[in-house]
Amino acid sequence: MIGTFLRQVICPPRKLAGEEESGLSFHQAKPGRASRGKRIAFRQWAGTAGAAAVCLFLVFPAAASQAMETEPTAMEDSRMVPETELSSMEVSSPAPEAGTAASDSLQVMTEPHTKEGGGKYRIGLVDYDEYLPSSRQFYYILAGLEENGWIGQGRIPFSLQEVEQGDLTIQQMFDSLADADLGEYIEFPAGAFHYLAYEDEKEVEEDLKERAERGLDLIITSGTSAGVFVKNLNLPVPMTDYSATDPVASGIIDSATQGSGNPNVWAQVEPSLPFRQLRYYHSVSPFKKLGIIVYGDETISGVPDIEASSEEIGFELVKYNIAECKRETEPEQEEYYGMLEKRIRQMAAEGIDAFFLTVDLINDTNRLLSLLTPFYEKNIPVYLMDDVSYVQKGALMLISANDMENVGRFVADTIARIFNGAQAGSLPCIYTSAPSIYVNYDIARRIHYPLTFEFLSVCDEIFTEEGGNES
Repeated sequence: MIGTFLRQVICPPRKLAGEEESGLSFHQAKPGRASRGKRIAFRQWAGTAGAAAVCLFLVFPAAASQAMETEPTAMEDSRMVPETELSSMEVSSPAPEAGTAASDSLQVMTEPHTKEGGGKYRIGLVDYDEYLPSSRQFYYILAGLEENGWIGQGRIPFSLQEVEQGDLTIQQMFDSLADADLGEYIEFPAGAFHYLAYEDEKEVEEDLKERAERGLDLIITSGTSAGVFVKNLNLPVPMTDYSATDPVASGIIDSATQGSGNPNVWAQVEPSLPFRQLRYYHSVSPFKKLGIIVYGDETISGVPDIEASSEEIGFELVKYNIAECKRETEPEQEEYYGMLEKRIRQMAAEGIDAFFLTVDLINDTNRLLSLLTPFYEKNIPVYLMDDVSYVQKGALMLISANDMENVGRFVADTIARIFNGAQAGSLPCIYTSAPSIYVNYDIARRIHYPLTFEFLSVCDEIFTEEGGNES
């Protein structure tokens, strides 16, 4: 019964817009991998973390009682893990056309090998701008390729600690990979990396097309903007996108369950993440009026899901929009953050009782706490959409359903299958992560946010000014 409550509160059943109930989903990377990473399949987590379930039951008895009175929804939904134990890929009643191609693709091996006729597979990378979570996720993709044997053991030329500390941008990571000997199977050619925010898009397009003609074998894209850009180039090489907020709504892929619509295009899908996060935040401390400030593209910030959650959960949404602008030079940053501070003060005066910080709004974590101060002066909690480092720097809480280690394995397995002959567009896109909870204890005390011992006991990390963090 408690497992049902957990499924409904943290991973509630809800279809992606325009999706059919049937389709392909990926719940667990490989048999036995759970012991090496975080919790993988949600059923596995709910079944094994009995103590955590009891604690959540104690924290939210009313919600738990209501959930236990509701029958579980059918298991066809892509975010629900079947009752039977999952081992690797799962195909659940796909449409015949998509199902046949995908089933065949799943039979493709992942073993490393050189290209036909010899030589290494050549991989390029396109990102939008510097963003620490993108760098972290890319590291775990590399770790997955190392685990699969595509990168030689111990040959990744930087550590996770260097990435976590922000010592390396993703471009610096790529440049190091280009200079390194990664083994006999793959390489990252020098110059095959691009930041769309800092480069002329026409020049990027010309370079990618030229490299595709010269034998580039795969392009990895990070996020929505890069994924849409490369997809629209219609290059004759496969692309794999990770960390886009909604690859279907943004047009990177046509469907998360029925094939991508392009044999060369694949995108990792974490279904309706903002919706699931807001449902959880609301269950912890119900709010009636939620504020968001959206920078640039609403799809990237998850606005469709946020608006849907407003209707389904039952809270009023106050939304401000800020157009994309240059934020590269120090004067540009000062102008942007000065404007943002004014917008935040306006938002704090709107009578909201919670604020949801979406992606790209604040990229400088050193400014985070001062920017959020107008909310905290009114005891308004700030919840996050992404990036645990923001909790450490001054946001209140993050419920993260992005299991980076195993998402990295998922993307790495996809790349391996593509190099072994599978069509990118026929491979499963959905990966449903188990949730992790991070909280800033000092901020909670400052705004008198209710934190029980039971709640703290299920947090993955608790950040404090004195101790840094406790796991």
